[in-house]
Amino acid sequence: MKKTLVITLLALVALLTGCNQGTSSEDIAKIAYKWEKARFDKDYKKQQEMIYEKGSYEVDKKAEKKDSGLKYDNMSFEIYFDEKNDQYYVFTEFKNPQGENNVDDELLFRKKDNAWKLDQDKEINRDQIKKELEREACINCK
Repeated sequence: MKKTLVITLLALVALLTGCNQGTSSEDIAKIAYKWEKARFDKDYKKQQEMIYEKGSYEVDKKAEKKDSGLKYDNMSFEIYFDEKNDQYYVFTEFKNPQGENNVDDELLFRKKDNAWKLDQDKEINRDQIKKELEREACINCK
């Protein structure tokens, strides 16, 4: 009876450990989408909730919020994880829903207060990141 209980407990611990692997690439892509959506909607309040350093992105502070029509499925997300610094680089590409141009953004997410936040203060060199890190995922890529 005790052996069965121990084996059952070990199996349960193994199962729970396997289910709690952390943040997935899909999770990071959804966070990146939420940021881009807040930015294109000019949703200052949402932007401030997502930013690593409060006040580091003030572009839309006095802008009128609007629905940009930006859709997750119309965007591609290249995701790179930097294990050394525990941060994600996300390169987004999409057609501007409010214009004719294409948008290519480089985003950096770092963990703060147990949530992934956009670090607006870091300069990102897309080509350098692609050389130094292995791509973890490419979501909605063609």
